Amino acid sequence: MSAPTLAPGDVAVRAIHLVAGGTLDQLREVVHPEAVNRESAAEPPATRGTGPEAFFATGEWLRSTMSELAFAVEDVIVDGDLTVVYGRMSGRQTGPMTIHGPDGTVERAFAPTGRRFSVAQAHFQRLRDGLVVEHWAVRDDNGMALQLGWVPPSPLFLLRSALATRRARRVLTG
Repeated sequence: MSAPTLAPGDVAVRAIHLVAGGTLDQLREVVHPEAVNRESAAEPPATRGTGPEAFFATGEWLRSTMSELAFAVEDVIVDGDLTVVYGRMSGRQTGPMTIHGPDGTVERAFAPTGRRFSVAQAHFQRLRDGLVVEHWAVRDDNGMALQLGWVPPSPLFLLRSALATRRARRVLTG
């Protein structure tokens, strides 16, 4: 007996929740092997591939930066193969947030502040064969930066971020 097929909106919501806190095997249940994440351009190299492995890498990167990561769904819209999941992402920054360049190197790192954030996000996901095959988002990154104390930066935060960037580059290059 096969597992019941989820409705498109349920697949989209589950995928977001699993990126925030699921396992690779769970992501394989909702993410297509050819899935791409358009948001991965500034993420670590492992996130830039395709399929559940790349989506899982995005989750690992987010969880290494933000503890208590959660996504509260406020609305879901389905139009054919396109879903939009609107809600609030929240958490607490307990690790450095690394931003990566096109070649995968660390461009900068925002030092952990220990502060909490809650920002609006809209996640667009295209489905194929009942699985997420494409993802992109509209996020309030400025609101998150303000809540976390990244902007306006204090001189001490700039120093801590410069040191975090140096450490992240050393880790990446081994």
